[in-house]
Amino acid sequence: MSAGFSVRLCRILNAPPDRVWDAWTRPKLMRRWFCPLGMQVAELEADLRVGGTFRVVMDPLGSPLQPPPELGKYLVAYGRYQRVEKPGELEFTWAWEQRDEISRVRISITPVRGGTELVLCHDGLKDEASRLFHEDGWKPTLDNLELALKS
Repeated sequence: MSAGFSVRLCRILNAPPDRVWDAWTRPKLMRRWFCPLGMQVAELEADLRVGGTFRVVMDPLGSPLQPPPELGKYLVAYGRYQRVEKPGELEFTWAWEQRDEISRVRISITPVRGGTELVLCHDGLKDEASRLFHEDGWKPTLDNLELALKS
């Protein structure tokens, strides 16, 4: 995971930090949003503890974000939790079942006036194409998170 390509996104969310944390860590809540806006979570498993794993199957359902042909019909991501510090820090590996690339995602949750600052850093991406692919996925995924927090 020492490649030099990364994605860094920051959002101010209109929700308290505990609610944002729960959205990232409770499988029942993750199923509502843990994929790009326009897609659907078909399956999700998560064992939230250091060393625990997660796996999410995303169905593009005619979304403008279609998986590259090598990924097949569904996007299947998985990883292992490396850091779980409620309510502020979450870190996990990230990989696609159909690709030979393992990267790292760090989530920072900080209270701010009127809500929560969420910073997502996705490091260890192998090249610019991978960086763009992940940035194009994380942006609408965070849009989906914002919508889920409103409901």
